[in-house]
Amino acid sequence: MILYVMRHAEAIEGSDTLQDEWRYLTEKGRNTAKKMSSLISKSGPKSRLTITSPLTRAVQTAEIAAEKACRRNVLVASTLLLPGADINQLVTHLKGCTDAGRVMVVGHEPQLGYVIAKLLDCEDRAITLKKGACVALKLDPKHLDKPAGFLWYLAPNRKHITSIKKAFPQG
Repeated sequence: MILYVMRHAEAIEGSDTLQDEWRYLTEKGRNTAKKMSSLISKSGPKSRLTITSPLTRAVQTAEIAAEKACRRNVLVASTLLLPGADINQLVTHLKGCTDAGRVMVVGHEPQLGYVIAKLLDCEDRAITLKKGACVALKLDPKHLDKPAGFLWYLAPNRKHITSIKKAFPQG
């Protein structure tokens, strides 16, 4: 299974009158999400299932990404991708999605970095995704007990990075 892990694009800041869950993408965020989604769709097999945090900025990013996915792509929101949700439950859920073959998750930091580190079995490495960035991993459905393989990292205005050490250097 190919797993794409994408952080939501730039959103407006929260305020006293705008709760965090309603923060929406800025114009720059929308443009970044469109550009990144096009690059992701050209970088490998297109996702068939997109799972997103139910927060507005993540849903908007996921909708833009889903436009570039295969035409049979299914988009679902999951509370497992809410900030602060249980990482182990999310990882277990993702490993159960192998029938989809190609899955994209859209969510928030620092949760996504923890999920990536757990899947790669490198929890000692600090992994942080920039807004709008995406990591591609390969999970072997016959050996889900083994770490995922790192395929690439793509961040806005940067080239593909195919080395985890270059993508996420140790501090």
